[in-house]
Amino acid sequence: MQIINDLEELRIEEKTAVALGNFDGIHLGHQKIMENALEAAKKGGLKPLCFTFSNHPFNFILGRDGDDPAAIKLICSEDEKISMIRDMGFDILVNLPFDERIMKMRAHDFFSEVLSEGLNSGFISAGFNYSYGARAEGKPEMLMAECAEACMGCRIQEAVKVDGKVVSSTLIREMISAGDMELVRKYLGRALSFAGRVEHGNRIGSANGCPTANIIPAADRMLPPYGVYFTRTTVDGREYSSVSNLGLRPTIDADNEVRSIETNIFDFSDDLYNKDISVTFDHFSRGEVRFGSREELFEQIRRDCEGAMEYHSKPQQ
Repeated sequence: MQIINDLEELRIEEKTAVALGNFDGIHLGHQKIMENALEAAKKGGLKPLCFTFSNHPFNFILGRDGDDPAAIKLICSEDEKISMIRDMGFDILVNLPFDERIMKMRAHDFFSEVLSEGLNSGFISAGFNYSYGARAEGKPEMLMAECAEACMGCRIQEAVKVDGKVVSSTLIREMISAGDMELVRKYLGRALSFAGRVEHGNRIGSANGCPTANIIPAADRMLPPYGVYFTRTTVDGREYSSVSNLGLRPTIDADNEVRSIETNIFDFSDDLYNKDISVTFDHFSRGEVRFGSREELFEQIRRDCEGAMEYHSKPQQ
């Protein structure tokens, strides 16, 4: 898949079918928009292209970076987003930073200079609430009119609903904040996951018979509540049942300020340090607790492992 990260490099020669959107979570609604573009590409002999932004426009407009607690957090990482777009079958990904130039571009100019000339669009797929151009002046109705005038195909995807609710990134962030991993999976279309390189820890878990693999979630990721989760961990393409603690480890280090995901992987004993793993969150079990002693902590960890093993032993819907 070709990836373009610079507005000045937009010189696509072949006609394209474009999936247009922020795609900040690639949830079920986003997937429909993307599928519409892929279908049009197949029918019309066009190159499937996904156009999105590498940062959240609202964060840029409000002057917030990923470390800002008030910033809109990412539902999936940049690498995860790119991987999913590739796996869906897109030949080209235009993943531009939302910047001052794009923010101030009028809607008609954005259509003419970016969508028509830069992307060489023959078909555009967008969502019912898509907006573009300075002060979000461009709406789906305007996009459809511009496409008709330019003899481009256009499809505006209506809202995708689950249990009567419109699937949206905002709603999914609320579900993540509540720790409802089952609902997150239902609306996102997949379970929430975090990937990272295993860090060296203090080996206290190993010394007590509960070795863990520790990864540090990125500061710009949307996190569920601190606590214990029943998880699945992927190592070298193979998936293992596991249990994970997300949080600050208050019993081990009361002054710790570094958030981590500590995972006990069942039926696995290989050395994981400096390996890349992915931890999938299936079920929230309990909140993070500061225990009175390490003995109490490790007794609870053993109970957590038993609970996770029982959970994983049952068929999951």
